[in-house]
Amino acid sequence: MHDVDTAPDSPRGPVVNRRLSQEAFRQLTAGNVINQHRIRDGEPESNPLFQELYKERDRYYVEAYANMGMELVQRPGFFYVRSLIEDDNEDPASSAAIRPLQGVLLVLGRGVLEAGYMFDLLTTHDAGASQELLEQIGESPTMRQILAACYIDRPLPEAAKVALVDRHIAYYNARGHLVLADAGKAFFNDIFREEPGEVSK
Repeated sequence: MHDVDTAPDSPRGPVVNRRLSQEAFRQLTAGNVINQHRIRDGEPESNPLFQELYKERDRYYVEAYANMGMELVQRPGFFYVRSLIEDDNEDPASSAAIRPLQGVLLVLGRGVLEAGYMFDLLTTHDAGASQELLEQIGESPTMRQILAACYIDRPLPEAAKVALVDRHIAYYNARGHLVLADAGKAFFNDIFREEPGEVSK
């Protein structure tokens, strides 16, 4: 067994699964999030990458990522990394990396409600937004304006895949419908704490 490394100088030191640690690093540095749950055989289950980061977060991973110039951030239900290099002129909430994510989530939330659905459609594993519904939402002139303001020049179904699914912020269920993952739910809550009137318009 070569997957597990234990600190030789401390019986209470961190116990790190090398394989999971390396895969988590690859995912995080590629700009993806690591959710508490993953989809396997069409059903949600506990994500071993999340559990690996969680169990040794304070004893090993926070410092390890900091030594590489990154902050390992844990939010309710997911992990992500961000640079430790401070830039007083940059607002993380409106950065180029975050703006498309915010735009797609804003359009999804408003669009689902305006189409007559409950917001739970986006967060329930067996429900989700169909490709037809995404196309319908994306055809709205108002929604196109929101996407354009967030520098998104592609149809909503494609934008959702690039901004959300490819970064593990959302996923497709067995029916091919779009569902928000743990991170998607948390990001969405953040956006609408900042924009309290948006979802009710």
